[in-house]
Order: sequence, then C-alpha cells, then structure tokens
Amino acid sequence: MNVLEHLLAICGVFSIPIGILVQFIPNELVLAYGGFLVDSHDAPFFLTFLLAWVSFTLSQIGLYWIGRYGGRPVALKLYRYFRIRQDKQLRAERWFEKYGAWIVCLSLFWRQLFAVSAGVMRLSFRKFLSVTTLIFAVWSFLFIHVGMMLGSNWRMIGHFMDDVIPFLALAVGIILVVRHVRQQPKRVKESA
Repeated sequence: MNVLEHLLAICGVFSIPIGILVQFIPNELVLAYGGFLVDSHDAPFFLTFLLAWVSFTLSQIGLYWIGRYGGRPVALKLYRYFRIRQDKQLRAERWFEKYGAWIVCLSLFWRQLFAVSAGVMRLSFRKFLSVTTLIFAVWSFLFIHVGMMLGSNWRMIGHFMDDVIPFLALAVGIILVVRHVRQQPKRVKESA
C-alpha cells in the first residue's frame, strides 16, 4: 500500500487516469484519493471528475472494441489475463442476451468482463456508450465525493465499499428485474 500511495502522491490528480486505465488498482481507491485531493485543495473538483469520467469511458470503449473486433478468441485470451473464468464469461453473455444494454451497469463491479462481453455480443455501440457514460459519470461523482468526505482517511474506502457494495448490487438487480418485467409482461402474467 505504501508504494501505491507514493505513486499516487507523485502523480497527483493525474494518478486518476493512470490508475483507471491500468485497471489493476481498485478504481474506488483512485477516486477516493481524487476526492482527498479536492478536499485538500490540491485539485479542482471539475478537473478530477472529468479525468475520472473520461478515463473510465475511454477504457470501456477500448475493451468493447477489443471484444467486438477480436471476437471470442481474443476475448478468451484477455479473460485469462484478467483471471476471469470461462463460466463467468458465458454467464455474462447470457445476461446480455436476456437483459440487453442495461447489463453494462455491472461494469461498475467488473469492468473488463462486461465491456469485452458487450463487444463480443455485438451490443450496439451507441447503447453501450450511453449506458457506460451514464453509469461511470455517477460512479465518478459518487466516489470523489466519498473521498472528499473521508478527507485524509481516504484509505478507508475499502471499509466503505464493504458496506455499500451489497446495496449497489441490489439496486442494479432490481433495475434489471423491473426492466425485464416491463419488456415481457405477458410472460410474467402467464407464470403467475
């Protein structure tokens, strides 16, 4: 952790896009650090937010196009690199078939899996970009504010996430179920 903190301190606000694009540093930690920088007046909020939002969007677009042009063979190699098992990849593809573009919301929890799978499944780029842009704007805004609230205790973001992740996952699940029910009301009535 000390090496990571030192790297973040050296790069300042530009550690945000580096951390997001590298994809091995937990993005909540990088965003919380950005919030700390805003809180300590070392970086303006708008610049911090913009760097995070654009970095997330660009990283997701890159992963989408890798999946789209590389197809399943390239995706499988990439999944191994990110230590994503094939059963999870197949489950993600089934979810795309069932729920459509809104499954991209789960990119908040596993960016590589859902962005690459969206490309492999040939999800409309416009839909992918719309959902990605929206969810990562909210995600960036939220965690920069959490970092601002935590201030110099920004490292505590892991404890915060342990408390919040179940509620976020529940909210995404409810959204997906409601959307599914709305799209197929006859099937729901027949099963009742």
